[in-house]
Amino acid sequence: MSMRHFLAAAVLAACASQALADGYAAVWRPGAGTQWVKAGVSADEFKAADLEYFKQGLRIVSLTVRDGKLTAVWQPGTGTQWVHWDMSESDFKAKDSAYFKQGLRIASFALHNGRFAAVWRPGKGTQWVHWGLSGDQFKAKDAPYFKAGLRVTQIELDNGKLAAVWRPGSGTQWVHWGMSGGGMEDKDAIYFPQGLRLTTMSSDGGSYAAVWRPGTGTQYWVHRRCWTDLATEDMGYFGKGLRLGFLKLQEEAQGAYHYPWKNGVTRNVGQGNNNPPPGSHNGSQAFAFDFMMDSGTEVRAARAGTVEWVRQSQTTTYDPSSPTTATNQPFTPGSHDNWGNTVRIRHLGGFTSWYFHLTPNSVKVKENDKVQAGTVIALSDNTGRTTGPHLHFQVQGDSADWGQSVAISFNGCQVPKTGDNVTSQNGNP
Repeated sequence: MSMRHFLAAAVLAACASQALADGYAAVWRPGAGTQWVKAGVSADEFKAADLEYFKQGLRIVSLTVRDGKLTAVWQPGTGTQWVHWDMSESDFKAKDSAYFKQGLRIASFALHNGRFAAVWRPGKGTQWVHWGLSGDQFKAKDAPYFKAGLRVTQIELDNGKLAAVWRPGSGTQWVHWGMSGGGMEDKDAIYFPQGLRLTTMSSDGGSYAAVWRPGTGTQYWVHRRCWTDLATEDMGYFGKGLRLGFLKLQEEAQGAYHYPWKNGVTRNVGQGNNNPPPGSHNGSQAFAFDFMMDSGTEVRAARAGTVEWVRQSQTTTYDPSSPTTATNQPFTPGSHDNWGNTVRIRHLGGFTSWYFHLTPNSVKVKENDKVQAGTVIALSDNTGRTTGPHLHFQVQGDSADWGQSVAISFNGCQVPKTGDNVTSQNGNP
């Protein structure tokens, strides 16, 4: 296809080892055209990719460097572009001064452990860059720049100090730092209805800094995301006409989903992803999981969302591993009876989680209920097409019926395999 996003298999494979260690923060907003992302690549890999994308008319809109590895987003653009990283303070000053005189301005900026990285692209007007600022020093810089018609376009936290780039802009601006991830979510919930959007952010340890400025339309953002979940979300958002506004590396990562049972309990994975026949987890079920559970075990919501569909009156079972008899009859292909009793929950961004084979009349939630991760939603069982009691769990994209499952992770970026024993961190014990 003509438009690309970063779920390309080659990119995913190249980043697999790095993805296990890193978390990602990202924002998606309305956009169009091609997008490529490279995450956690070496300098040589980055140079080769950038050269190829530059020839294709793409330019870097977001750059992050950490521990010698580079992460960047390319989208359509024109004109000159210069990229440098692993710069000292004096190197950065010299580069910026030279490029400013050539009519270039900072389009992306990163600072980690005192080493600078930046992208310069065509621009005009005033530009100020400061780093090593305390909160009070930042305020003292920002107040006169705001009055002069400048706004913060890039912000960084490095070893407890703030760095920022100010460029010409207008309208409201809110800047906060020293926030937790949850605190940042709370701020965004306030600013979004006011017509403000998250334009840049940074984190250092568990501390966040962010800027909100006027904007319109859809916005989704995440933090501490595992690569698997981030790639899945980008695939879904790309198809909805959204593009990455920024992509930042973080020190910690957490799977977007929790194991769907009681906190502290360990269970066996009867079937993981991509099991070839006679396993059933292939094709549309390629990213599904079967978790071994005795009948009557509590099933918990894997992620916060809204209960969208409930089916709980089925009492029949078909075991495909046993002979067909009067009491063991297959269901019509494509029939909901194959799933048994089911709950579907819709999550932020349109993703839906599905819970199959539940105990008849055990569902404890109703359609349109809001649930949190860890909410008890039903009891497990053996209804539908199944060879024994277990919970079939999968996540789909924006779908309201049976469709293609998508890749996800649990806990600290776990994607469990068939036979693994995994422990839940979902809700109270």
